[in-house]
Amino acid sequence: MEEIVNKYQVSIDLLNDAVRREIATAMQYIYFHIRLEDAGYEYVARYMHKVAIDEMRHSEHLAERILFLGGDVDLNPVEPTRQLHEVEAMFDFAKRLETSTIDNYNAWAKRCAEAGDTVTQRLFQELAAEEEEHQDNFDKELQNMMNYGTLYLTMQSMGHSKSLAKK
Repeated sequence: MEEIVNKYQVSIDLLNDAVRREIATAMQYIYFHIRLEDAGYEYVARYMHKVAIDEMRHSEHLAERILFLGGDVDLNPVEPTRQLHEVEAMFDFAKRLETSTIDNYNAWAKRCAEAGDTVTQRLFQELAAEEEEHQDNFDKELQNMMNYGTLYLTMQSMGHSKSLAKK
């Protein structure tokens, strides 16, 4: 008996790799959010939470495409969450995650186009553009920490205290 091969298998495999990476990234950013919030860094914590939700939304779009192409979704994170405690290390790691994702999505968009799947190609291109925004913002946060040192994080803490006082 001849096995039926899905003509979109290349795309499905790449999409599943992306889903697994997006989920791992979302969990990493939730961890960072929790640590930053606990330290009283309200504004960067809020931003990290927003980006984590963006990453989960990305995984949902990727999963929907997998199902449309007739595949099954693998929701297992590609790697465990790293327990980083220093704010600068968090943003440095986040920036490197985004850079890696952008590189992957650009390469995978080309592979999908070569395999004749321009819709998945476009999805990877759109997500790469969103990841570039995250990368740029993480870079700005790192630059702020370099420019202002501990004063930058002190201002974050004061903002948290100010919002607590309003409650």
